[in-house]
Amino acid sequence: MDYKEKLKASRDRVSGAPKDTFDEEMESDRGRSINSAAVRRLQQKTQVFPLETNAAVRSRLTHSLEVQQVGRYIAKLILKKLGEDRLNEFNLADKKEGFVSAIEIACLLHDVGNPPFGHFGEEAINHWAKSTLLPIFDEKFGDNIEDDIRVKDLMKFEGNAQAIRLLHSLQKLNLSYTQIACLLKYTRAAHEPKPENGDRFNYRKKKPGFYFSESEFVEKLRSELNINDGCRFPLTYVMEAADDISYCIADLDDALDKRILTVDQLHEAISTTWDKLKIGKLPEDDIEGNRYLTDVINSGYERYKKEPHNKSHAYILTLRTTLVNDLANYASDRFIDNHESVFNGTLDESLLDGSDKFYLATKTLKKVASSHVFSNKEVERLELKGHAVISGLLNIYTPLLKLSFSDFKKLMQTNMLKPYPIETRLFHDLPQKHKHTFEEAVIVLYERDTVSSEDETTELYYRARLIIDYVSGMTDRFALDEYRDLSATA
Repeated sequence: MDYKEKLKASRDRVSGAPKDTFDEEMESDRGRSINSAAVRRLQQKTQVFPLETNAAVRSRLTHSLEVQQVGRYIAKLILKKLGEDRLNEFNLADKKEGFVSAIEIACLLHDVGNPPFGHFGEEAINHWAKSTLLPIFDEKFGDNIEDDIRVKDLMKFEGNAQAIRLLHSLQKLNLSYTQIACLLKYTRAAHEPKPENGDRFNYRKKKPGFYFSESEFVEKLRSELNINDGCRFPLTYVMEAADDISYCIADLDDALDKRILTVDQLHEAISTTWDKLKIGKLPEDDIEGNRYLTDVINSGYERYKKEPHNKSHAYILTLRTTLVNDLANYASDRFIDNHESVFNGTLDESLLDGSDKFYLATKTLKKVASSHVFSNKEVERLELKGHAVISGLLNIYTPLLKLSFSDFKKLMQTNMLKPYPIETRLFHDLPQKHKHTFEEAVIVLYERDTVSSEDETTELYYRARLIIDYVSGMTDRFALDEYRDLSATA
């Protein structure tokens, strides 16, 4: 294993201010990322509770900062446990700072592609694509167009794939291949089918990781970093583990803050769920393992009972402190124990997977959040509201997709289409940056004297991306305000 193959400073475009070392190039990536609009928008996208006014409840930004810290901790544990001899053996000794920084920034950026209203926003985009966008392609190009990879690609919006598109194609941050590779959590293109159970890529390809529009870029990245098809980049496993550790605790913390659950209710839910999940999963003679999460929450409950003031904080702080430390150590051990398969990207599971007490602890907390928080009436009503907003906005901009190739070309070139006053005004409403990205993708098509059906399909693909990029990039509040303004429902 030679990390010189993986940790490289190369970029898709030559940097205007090249640095001398890999560590310094990662500092450059840090600056580009932290100062990006993509990160700033995270402060107005909420983690679980859309349109939340309580600043104590996590936004996507505060969640990402927590993930960043956990990722940094795991990265440092890995380097410490490897020791100087192995760091030298793997050519990591002179890249330690860059190794940590790349993981940190991947953790900070991991949610930038998520649309307003979280995963329900994703559902709204995918529902619109199948119910509204697909019939437009069918009408223009015939029923067989459904088998076209570009159309299949549009049917599967995914926040992780959108993050790659946002950072590379829209924001044009020109991050290093190494930095972007850390974010490729899933390794299949959006048009590829989901693998069957038992497939050796089942975990790594369970969701789309990138779109047709970024496929050439991803191929260059894989070639540069020696990543085989379907395989991950080694540092991605750490980013994923940090995210899983953070949100399985944070969602329950927010539920306490929102008073969706009391400490007594949460304590009982964790205890009951743990007792059910561990049956048959842990050896009966493993007394310490069977009591692991019980002992953690009981320790928190004792602090809760003794604390005179911020009692719920005392409970959740105990859980967070203990679990973050234990799970980070577990993830770092799993990284090292499976080092070769992690390095090659062939490990088809998370660093937190397994069959021991730590895996079951995270599964328990996620199950409690799913059954007691996400199903809460307030959360579900907010999700329904978000679905209506996203669907409504996409439907408002749909007339732009119904225009012919020649009409939209004229609109792009002249900024005016007299026979279509609504479409003209909708076009004016789109951000110039997004229109410029679209123009770059289709300029060759627009310069041709004659175009084929294939050309028109490609143009409509990028036109659909233009609309999806705009709506998915909105913050929760901006999306709601835009929907109200454009639908006159204020």
